[in-house]
Amino acid sequence: MKDILKQARLDQKLSTRKLAELSKIDQALVSKFENGFRIPTKKQVQTLAQILEIDLKKLLVAWYKVKLDKNFDLNPFAIQAITEILQEKGIEVGNDKKENQITEILDELEILKQKLTSLK
Repeated sequence: MKDILKQARLDQKLSTRKLAELSKIDQALVSKFENGFRIPTKKQVQTLAQILEIDLKKLLVAWYKVKLDKNFDLNPFAIQAITEILQEKGIEVGNDKKENQITEILDELEILKQKLTSLK
């Protein structure tokens, strides 16, 4: 995701300062997004996609990949659990009509993670 953001900014001939101004996101955060030190919020991803003229679907997929990779231990058991959740929901992987349902499941996983974190 970081490479997508940086390349799009360069393609638009924008400095990080100008992108920060247009997006109303702190310049230091924009830089951290591009260097992979921070993950933008979903709303920030949507804003950046619009300003940088990036396909939102492409950027959201990259965003979810980063979030899943950084926030979950994607061991074989976790992958099997995710696969079973998808099957239980009747979702076929690679089916474009079901992408919204996959997004909802990933959002549910994020909420569960936050709840578990708050219990510690």
